[in-house]
Amino acid sequence: FFSFFLKQQSIMSKGSGSIQRLLKAESEANAKIASARQNKQNLLKKARDDADLEVQAYKERKEQEFQDYKRNYELDTGSNEKRLQEETQKAIDDINRQVSANKQEVVDLILKTISEVHIEESANE
Repeated sequence: FFSFFLKQQSIMSKGSGSIQRLLKAESEANAKIASARQNKQNLLKKARDDADLEVQAYKERKEQEFQDYKRNYELDTGSNEKRLQEETQKAIDDINRQVSANKQEVVDLILKTISEVHIEESANE
């Protein structure tokens, strides 16, 4: 009986050693899982921060492009307006010169047309 008891205790010792090893392995696995989760969280936070920085840089670059375009367009508008006013004034001056040069001819033509009345007999009369 005593040998049976010793064998049982030896088996239990081995079993409890195995249980201890299993518990230790489980604890190590849980620590690795927790570490991996923390690493994942850190990587996600870093990726989010990097993306935010990229978005901010993109926004700043596009805002600068817009301001440059706006500034150039506003300058162009002023120069275009001035050029358009000059062209319009030149066209008005050309028309006024043509009117002055041809004024007497047009008045004479109108008076001649009004003063000459042609009476034609119609074939029905």
